[in-house]
Amino acid sequence: MSSGKSFASNVVRLQPGRGRERASVDEAVLTQIIAAQSEIARAGLDPLKVVDLITRHSQTMTGSTGAVVEMIEGDELVYWSASGSIAAHRGFRMPSEGSISGLCLRTGQVLQCDDSEHDPRVNIEACRRVGLRSAILVPLLYEQRTVGVLKVVSDQPYAYTRRDAATLEMFGTFIGATLHHTLEHARTLAEAAAAAAGEQEARERHDAQCAGLRTLIDTGAISPVFQPIFELDGGRIVGYEGLSRFPAQPAAPDGGWFAAADALGLCEELELACIETIVAVAHRLPADAYLSVNVSPSTLLREELETLLARFPGERLVVEITEHSQVADYATLAERVQVLRKRGWRFAIDDAGAGYASLRHVLRLSPDIVKLDISITRDIDQRLQHRQLATAIVSFARETGTALVAEGIETAAERDTLAALGIRYGQGFLLSRPAPV
Repeated sequence: MSSGKSFASNVVRLQPGRGRERASVDEAVLTQIIAAQSEIARAGLDPLKVVDLITRHSQTMTGSTGAVVEMIEGDELVYWSASGSIAAHRGFRMPSEGSISGLCLRTGQVLQCDDSEHDPRVNIEACRRVGLRSAILVPLLYEQRTVGVLKVVSDQPYAYTRRDAATLEMFGTFIGATLHHTLEHARTLAEAAAAAAGEQEARERHDAQCAGLRTLIDTGAISPVFQPIFELDGGRIVGYEGLSRFPAQPAAPDGGWFAAADALGLCEELELACIETIVAVAHRLPADAYLSVNVSPSTLLREELETLLARFPGERLVVEITEHSQVADYATLAERVQVLRKRGWRFAIDDAGAGYASLRHVLRLSPDIVKLDISITRDIDQRLQHRQLATAIVSFARETGTALVAEGIETAAERDTLAALGIRYGQGFLLSRPAPV
C-alpha cells in the first residue's frame, strides 16, 4: 500500500490511485461551490436544513452515490445527515476508533479510500452496512478546530480522482464556518430552552455558586504560588508571577473559579482576594526580583487594589492587565494607569497574541512589558507562523522600548528559539513550576 498527497490539496490516498490526475479545481466547479455555499447560507441557522444541503451538494459535485455529515458524540461518530444511497442510515453510529472517519477527525487531513475491502484503516463492517466501497473524507474546520467530517461515498471501488478530492476539500473549506455557527446557534437555543424549563433549578444553582464563592473568599481557602521569570541568556531570576490555587472542586462544573465568578458578577472580589493572599507572603521573595500580579481592567479601577498593593514596594511591582473582560472606556483606564505609574508601578499586557483585546491593550496603554502568549510559544521552534508573529512583536517592542516575556516555555528548543529571536525573558515549566514561598 502506498500513500501520497495531491498537488492542490492535503489528500492522503489510503490505496493506490490511477496515476497522477490533475488535482486543481476549475472555474466551473468553483462557481458551483460558491452557488452551493450561498444556498446553504440562505438556509439560515437551522442545523438540519444546513447539513442536508451540505450532503446533497457534496454528492452532486462529486458524482457520488451518497454523502454524509458525521459529528463526534463521545467516542462515537453519528450520521447527522445522509443523502442518496445512504439516506436511510441517518442517525447511524459507529466507534470513532478504528474508522477512517475517526482518523480524518483526529488528523485533520483529507483522506481518500479507493477500496474499502482492501483498506486496513476502515471499519469494514460499517462500510458494508452502508454500502461504501470508496470514499473521500474532508474535515470540517473552524478556527483550526475540527467540528465534523464531510464524506462522499460510492458503491464502486476507485470511483474518485484527486480532482474530486480537491473539489470536496474546497467545498469543505467554504462551509466549515457556516456549519460551526449553525451548531453554536442550535446549542445556544437548546441551552436557553433548558434554562427556561428549569428556572427554579437555575436560581438555586446560582445561589449555591454565589455561596461557594463567598465561602472561598471569606475563609482564606486560596493558596498563593509564585512562578519565577528568568533571563533566558544566563538563567537569572528577575521576577515572580503571583498565582492562585483553589480547592479541587470549582464553583461551576464547566469552568474554574474565575469563570464562575465572572458569570456571577464576583470576579473583582475574587481577584482582590487572590491579590491579598499573594501580597501577604510576597515579602519572602528575593529583594532583587519584582512581583507580577494579574489584574483585569475593571479591578484596576478599584481603590481597594491600590490599598492592597501599597503593602509591597511600588518599584518592584508589575501589574499584568488581562483580557478576561471588555474595556468600555479606554480613556479612563489609561488615565488610571498613568496615575499608578507615578507610584512606581510598571504595567504588563498578559497573553499578547492570544486575542484582539490583548493587542488593543498594547496599543492603548503603552505597557512596560508585553507577555507573549503560550499559544505562540508552543512549538515555536517548529512553526514558521509562530516565529513570524513573534518576530513582529519583537520589532514592535524594540521600537517602543518594551520588554518581552515569553510564557509557557516547556522545551529547550522553544527557549533557544525565543532567545534567538531576541526575546530576553521567559517563564514556563521547563524553567520552573509555580510553588509556594
